[in-house]
Amino acid sequence: MRRAYQASKLILPLLHGNYRRSSTLPPATDKRWAGIGKEISDFARSCDTGKQAFEECKTAREQLECVIQSVGYDMNVFTFGGLVTLGLFEAGGDVDFVGILDVEPELEECGVIVSRVSRELRRFGIKCRALSRARVPVVKADRVSRALPGSPLHTLSSEGIFQFSRQLEENECFSLEKRLTEKFSALDIEWNSSHQLATVRFSSTAALVYALTHLKSFGEVEIPLRVPVDPKHGPELFRFPFDFCLSSTGLRNSYVLRNALLEYPYSRHLLLAIKKWGRETGIVNPIDGFLASYALTIMLVHFLAKSDVISKVASSSTTVSPSMNAEYTPLMECASENDANQVGFLFAKFLEYYAEVFDYKESVVCTSNVNLSKAAMGWNRQENTTGHPPFFEFCIKDPFGLDNVARNLDAFSTAYVKEAHTHALKSITNNLNNPFSFDAFLQNALKPESASRSLTERGIHSDFLTPDQFEARHVLHKMEFSERKKSIEQFGRRTVRNSKNQKFATNVTNSVLGWIKSDE
Repeated sequence: MRRAYQASKLILPLLHGNYRRSSTLPPATDKRWAGIGKEISDFARSCDTGKQAFEECKTAREQLECVIQSVGYDMNVFTFGGLVTLGLFEAGGDVDFVGILDVEPELEECGVIVSRVSRELRRFGIKCRALSRARVPVVKADRVSRALPGSPLHTLSSEGIFQFSRQLEENECFSLEKRLTEKFSALDIEWNSSHQLATVRFSSTAALVYALTHLKSFGEVEIPLRVPVDPKHGPELFRFPFDFCLSSTGLRNSYVLRNALLEYPYSRHLLLAIKKWGRETGIVNPIDGFLASYALTIMLVHFLAKSDVISKVASSSTTVSPSMNAEYTPLMECASENDANQVGFLFAKFLEYYAEVFDYKESVVCTSNVNLSKAAMGWNRQENTTGHPPFFEFCIKDPFGLDNVARNLDAFSTAYVKEAHTHALKSITNNLNNPFSFDAFLQNALKPESASRSLTERGIHSDFLTPDQFEARHVLHKMEFSERKKSIEQFGRRTVRNSKNQKFATNVTNSVLGWIKSDE
């Protein structure tokens, strides 16, 4: 039974949690924390792109499922990751999809599937690439549409082009029009002069995607080209950057972490702020041997459980049944100054915990056993031993399974993570008497010096490529990763501005209607 949050009872556990250690932080009751808490709350709420954008993610899931099933895979597609754990589509984020088969395929088969799905998506007009040899094979797709999530669909978003392998006779055109109307919900069909290309308007974007993916031939006539009229005004699937994989572990973890975060109504506010800070400081940078943002989610849940703010994740939680579509859960405003106080204090306490309290050498970040040790997992390095993992420098246990989410961090990266928390903590404590600005905190964050290291310096080698070839390939991947990251961040900033403009327009409209009613 998950415990309900009671605001009046939160302060005590923060002072007397599972870890007891002298702290230099002012007590949780200090009113100076309220300003920090309010800034974090306001920032987090600005990250929510709104319910309409969230619903479009669900529509995009249905469209992706349609594309995948059209190439012969009888699988269901689920959303997971941030869409589930946060209960919203984060501005500047991407959407995570996972395909679930009756029997989860082996690694080699996963690589084949993601390659085939990637080819079909590219044929469909989506820019993407398959990482078929990754530890978890994945398709990474870029956003194509000009339209922002939550904005009205363009009139062209339900129109597609069908090009046939030969010219059609008049009777064939009539027969095809009948089929398109009756079975694919076509509303209007226009032919070019040679009757070899048709532009079709459908009743919905869902009908368009179904027709483009399933109408591959007409009798003996093949239809090699089937695409939206203009991908930049395409259906919902074209509006989001997304990843697609076939690992069910992430799906189950997402719901376990979501349930844990929902115990405390401001945990998601903290998570959004921590993730943003992590990206700014560089500790969220998996391609260079640092953490994925998912690791910060586990770190926060561990910290909140260790502080008795939420319950530890019970082993029975891993049996939760996931849903194909996540549930939209908007972020609430801080209900009182006391709540804002608690949020600000928890943010600083999180930084203090990973800067000064957590034992990186001996302990494991775990959501179910907050006192788990490396020795218990067999992840500790004994004296006078050499070798590679399972001797890990930093350990973050996956909630479902026995994987170490921080397995790619070496001693240098681990020290970087700890130092980043230390600098951030000092940035807050040194300015407690000044008005707090989260934007200024991010912009002026004291970052540990970190020279770019080669793969060889990080102890990473290839059995097939020379060191120079391996390094060159890595640099190319870094460039691709950086470009995608910049594109997503720009997309996020535009989405935030669009969301603010929509809210402003709604408020103005409501005010005008209120004045009209008052005059009447």
